[in-house]
Amino acid sequence: MENATHRGRWLGALLTAGVIAVCVGVVRADTPASPAQAVEAAKRAPEPPPDPMTQAGQRALQAARAGRQHVPSPAIIPQPQIPLRFSHRLHTAELGCVECHTTVPKSLRSSDVNLPVEATCFDCHDVDAAAAEPPGDPPSTCATCHPGYQASFPEGVEPSQTHKARVHPPQVELPPPNLKFNHKVHLDRGTQCATCHAGLDRVDLATPDNALPTMGTCLGCHDGKTAPKECRTCHVMLPNGRIDTMAGVTPLAPAGWYFGDAHDDRWLHDHRAVAVTNGELCASCHDPKECIDCHNGVTKPLKIHPNNWILTHPISARKNEPDCSSCHRAQTFCVSCHQLTKFAWEPGGKGKSDLAERGLRFHPEGWVQADWPSGDGRLPPRGPNHHSFQAQRNIRACTSCHTEETCLTCHNPKTFGALAVNPHPPHFGGSARCKAMLKRNHRPCLKCHELGGAEIDACR
Repeated sequence: MENATHRGRWLGALLTAGVIAVCVGVVRADTPASPAQAVEAAKRAPEPPPDPMTQAGQRALQAARAGRQHVPSPAIIPQPQIPLRFSHRLHTAELGCVECHTTVPKSLRSSDVNLPVEATCFDCHDVDAAAAEPPGDPPSTCATCHPGYQASFPEGVEPSQTHKARVHPPQVELPPPNLKFNHKVHLDRGTQCATCHAGLDRVDLATPDNALPTMGTCLGCHDGKTAPKECRTCHVMLPNGRIDTMAGVTPLAPAGWYFGDAHDDRWLHDHRAVAVTNGELCASCHDPKECIDCHNGVTKPLKIHPNNWILTHPISARKNEPDCSSCHRAQTFCVSCHQLTKFAWEPGGKGKSDLAERGLRFHPEGWVQADWPSGDGRLPPRGPNHHSFQAQRNIRACTSCHTEETCLTCHNPKTFGALAVNPHPPHFGGSARCKAMLKRNHRPCLKCHELGGAEIDACR
């Protein structure tokens, strides 16, 4: 019963196709197509599938993500022009690599063109027999390997004398790679062709994207034990010992396949992890001066800060993020800019902030205890808006407008004597923390205390 149902479905499909074919035939016979209709029909006609034996076909496969996506960098291997129709898959079934690529065992440079010469092809492809009836096998006409090429020879010249053709087909162009490589050394050490050029028995036209090894293949042997792993082993170097990243048409930059070092839009923020764990990798391309110039704020990429950063940077500054201090010094960068724009007051009565001139306040009520000292010499309790809480939470926000002189106005026994506000916690003098801070750097202590005084001696 199941088979009968299956046959019924196929019969119905065939009958439907036959009816459609008859109807189409009647329409075409009774209603001739106009030129406009013929053009539209040509547009609707399906395009032929890409020929994988041509470079255009391989590019179409790559664009459709049908091929290998991790390919050699075009900065290392420039894209060639291969106006041929060829299949490694068909040839490797019967031939070895060196039977066609005869110059490879003696090749010493990556710039060597190790393609077979035309005479090598003629060993199998008999162009004289191509014109015979029936034609010889394998196909040997010029168009077999040179698509669209029609050879023309002077009278009396044999087709095998291709150098005498009136017009020659387009030549293969292989730009020299920006890489150092020696085929002879690798073959002499027993490296097989398939080790580096894996998968060619499944590839038609060979291109850099499907036939050449990637860096990961090289690192399989160049691990520092089997073979050297230094960059200079393979890469083109500058006189200063760093990789020439501008040797090609496009700049050479890591894609992140191996070390998490993709130089993409996030690299500005993510490069720290790689620099800390593998600084030698960075130094293979970059001079330490590049790091110093950027981290010192001398030169920095414009994309470090987004547009309108001047107006929006207080949000990040109030978050107590240390990113600002990696490039900027609060006492010289923030204060000078804030004073120049009259956003911060200048110590010593040299000027007031623009906010004060307009009767505005930057700090909330209770920021400073203006009514101290009281009659009994004690300080009133601090409110929730007191500046000491904010200074302990984020001193960087304070130093963007104020210098040490602002703090020393109140926190200085030289000025107010016994009524000065002690910036230290209770029992600080003589404590282990006091001694450690004094030993590490005594200069901040001298802002208030005298060298050789009782306070300094108590912490020694």
